[in-house]
Amino acid sequence: MSIPIEHLLNIPRIRVMSVEYDEKKIECQIESTQGYSICHKCGQKATIFHEHERELELRHLPICGRQVILRLRPKRYRCQYCDGSVTTTERPDWYDAKAGCTKTYADFLLLELVGSTIQDVAKKHSVSYDVVRGALTRYVRGEVDWSQIEVLRILGLDEISLLKGHRDFVTIVSTQDKNGTPVLLAVLKGREKQTVVEFLKTIPKRLREGIEEVCSDLYEGFINAVEEVLPNAKVVADRFHVAKLYRAAVDELRKIEMKELKQILKKEEYAGLKGVLWALRKKSEDLEPEEREMLDLLFECSPLLRKAYRLREKLTRIFDNEKHTVESGRRAIRRWMAEVRESGLNCFDKFLATLEERMELITNYFISRSSSGWVEGLNNKIKVLKRRSYGISNLASLFRRIWLDLNGYEAFAH
Repeated sequence: MSIPIEHLLNIPRIRVMSVEYDEKKIECQIESTQGYSICHKCGQKATIFHEHERELELRHLPICGRQVILRLRPKRYRCQYCDGSVTTTERPDWYDAKAGCTKTYADFLLLELVGSTIQDVAKKHSVSYDVVRGALTRYVRGEVDWSQIEVLRILGLDEISLLKGHRDFVTIVSTQDKNGTPVLLAVLKGREKQTVVEFLKTIPKRLREGIEEVCSDLYEGFINAVEEVLPNAKVVADRFHVAKLYRAAVDELRKIEMKELKQILKKEEYAGLKGVLWALRKKSEDLEPEEREMLDLLFECSPLLRKAYRLREKLTRIFDNEKHTVESGRRAIRRWMAEVRESGLNCFDKFLATLEERMELITNYFISRSSSGWVEGLNNKIKVLKRRSYGISNLASLFRRIWLDLNGYEAFAH
């Protein structure tokens, strides 16, 4: 039993007039059976056939690995309701003349673009770069569609550099959906306070009033922007960035101590500390037996590092303790600060100053234990996207590509 070619194409209101094919492609001459156009003047159906337009060549979904090319001469109709000779060309909703393909094929290209590059998709499917880029531009918005967001409880603010080694920053604004999945809200040029303020003011009032928390690093521009536009939202200093600061303090001490130990220890003794960097960065409960032995050797040689390591782990346990409230968490951190000062260590001095200045923001973490882990995950995805695409400088294009990597499978996998 043969299957009519119309069924394979799965396009509504067309008739296949002829088919030619070879090993690589299938070409179909088709005509529309819609029988009318929508008058561009009065908006009613025009049904009096006037003429054919020039022939269009449209790419469609492949069949059995062969390219499918559709050739169509759109029909033009005269409106019987308008005075004079008002004519309008039919525009069925299944193809896009400017894109040079069917909308189903555009969806197919966008699905292929998830996790790939425009150039690779164009080469893989023998279409021009402009066809793929055109599909991306036409069918993926370059900014957030607020009508698709029902609730906005939490925001994430972070910056990334478009070019490594350059201070060419963009600000990534994001949120989470009800399942905890990152949702991109904006890609802003620079990271100045005023830029963030202007964006926050564009958030619809119904959503803006529901924002309870904003996760951010300790950059003043972000903090001040939130305090100006969202006075009822709690700014939560991201635990990841806080941990980065006090862990970096131990790392700096390690560098100093290891330099001194290299001068003091014999070569074979110093060689026993090879790889200690990674062991020192681990949580104590995650250490392998051989790593514990290595750290014991290190701490025997450097009592200062032993103190710093224990203090670092103690602060981590404070943040890990799910029983802490804001008040009890703050008291525990104050006791930790006093212990650091009594220890005689000075590697934490800069971090202690940060704690004094931003204690409220840091201890806001204990309210609902919100962090920017999901923001960092999104940033890692963006970094991979940048490397894959050799950099994307246009902000609207960057928004589209990030959105596609996050939502492409759900949006275009029919």
